[in-house]
Amino acid sequence: MAAKRKITRIPQQVDASLDKPLDTDAPPTIFATALKPEYATAALNLSVDFLKQQQAIANKYLITHPIVIFIIVIMLIIFMTPRLTFPTMAHFQSVSGMLYYFCLVNKKAVLTALLFTVIATSFIFTLLSRVSDSYFKLKIDQIVNCNALTIFNTDLQKLRNNTEEEDEETLNNTHIIVYRNTPIALISISKNNALSKKNESLTMNINCLGARKVYLPSGVVHDMIDWAMIRTKALCSATGEKVDSLRLIVEVFSFDEKMKQILRRKGFVFVQSGKIMENRLLGGLFGVKKELWGCQFRFNNAKNKKK
Repeated sequence: MAAKRKITRIPQQVDASLDKPLDTDAPPTIFATALKPEYATAALNLSVDFLKQQQAIANKYLITHPIVIFIIVIMLIIFMTPRLTFPTMAHFQSVSGMLYYFCLVNKKAVLTALLFTVIATSFIFTLLSRVSDSYFKLKIDQIVNCNALTIFNTDLQKLRNNTEEEDEETLNNTHIIVYRNTPIALISISKNNALSKKNESLTMNINCLGARKVYLPSGVVHDMIDWAMIRTKALCSATGEKVDSLRLIVEVFSFDEKMKQILRRKGFVFVQSGKIMENRLLGGLFGVKKELWGCQFRFNNAKNKKK
């Protein structure tokens, strides 16, 4: 039976403000920790921040989508066609000469076109931002309303207030990176009971993975995936079961190319995908999908070799 964490006094929360710079007076030390009561607020804030980062990537994807570009071009053509003067090719010896004369004659109209493009793009971007905001706000509200129970398998409010005992193994399935006394990254995993088979395979879900935006280029995400693999092996070893293969699976959005690039480098492969059903515009018109990526690796449990 898994050990329970004893209830003690309510601890002071580690500063989890994401809109403030790191404390430069704090020692430049970096360390990792499991989920503890003092990191409950930080864990919730980071998991919400990761979704907001995804929303920013989604907005960039939407504004550069071929459909949006096509709409802007059509609007520009409709707006500018009556205002332009078109010279005939018969008066020019080359195409470049005609284009130069076209720009010279329509100098004012070209400037108007640029201004129109900026205004139209800004207007469309605002509309698209509302579309993505409605989807991600729903996701964030779901996490906040259940106190991130769906991510960490632990009610963070109860953990923060020390109102009940928590399973140590569950808390150890979350890995938090702390730099200058400030949590900057985390990963949380849990067992997938549907895909795990006793004495055959163990499958773990990566429920949450990310880092504060400024630290993403540092490679900290790679390190946390390595930790997830090590943690999966440790969980398998603790059971004493004869398991032939271990699997890590994670769900990512189709527009998150950087995350998919990281997963490829760590040995993950694409498994399957499906359009998001919560938002018809994102999933239907713009084709945003949730992709399942997985990594399978073998593990020889030394305990199982003993007769």
